[in-house]
Amino acid sequence: MEHKKYSPLSILKIVCGVAFAFWLMMGAPTGWIYDLGVGTGMEQGQMPDQSVSVVHTQDDVEDFFFQTTPATVPKESLIRCPLLRLRDSEYAGEHTHLNSQTKRTVVISEYIPVAYPTGPIRSFLLRFLASGHYNGYYLAPLEDGSYVCVYFDDYLMLRPGDELPTGYIRYTTTEEKTMLHQMAEDYEVDPVYVLDMYRHGKVSWMLDF
Repeated sequence: MEHKKYSPLSILKIVCGVAFAFWLMMGAPTGWIYDLGVGTGMEQGQMPDQSVSVVHTQDDVEDFFFQTTPATVPKESLIRCPLLRLRDSEYAGEHTHLNSQTKRTVVISEYIPVAYPTGPIRSFLLRFLASGHYNGYYLAPLEDGSYVCVYFDDYLMLRPGDELPTGYIRYTTTEEKTMLHQMAEDYEVDPVYVLDMYRHGKVSWMLDF
């Protein structure tokens, strides 16, 4: 029986196809699945309607925080921050799983810090491997030359259009504040606030460790 011969190009296509399938199963952002039908409005994570304000200046950040104003920013010129956060924080911690009579324990971190300034290769690999379960942070430029930190579902960076979801200004966590203090050395950003646009608590999935 004659064996089928594969050209180098065919082999390359097969390898790329397998790698892409693996990425879809293990690492591709999956938030869009859970945002189907989320609609528009003033709820956190929805696409903003006409009643949602746009953050223009640093003064808006404080005003919107104290007034609990729904807000958004344009998806333009965003700068990656050196921090990733687990989409579903309830999965953070130690997980023990019995598989084929082998006990495996895995510790899942809620936050993954990235060295700042971020090296391009390490940053790409980390985001590629973690993007299925973690979201990144961004600095959004404001009209007065300052920045505001924003947090949303990473899959939106792959989506066409210049809209980001509705969010609310909140105080930063310890990890967020530490990261923003680092970035404040190069960007005019207030480490105290973050514009949170992520729809927390939605159903998600994790790898079966």
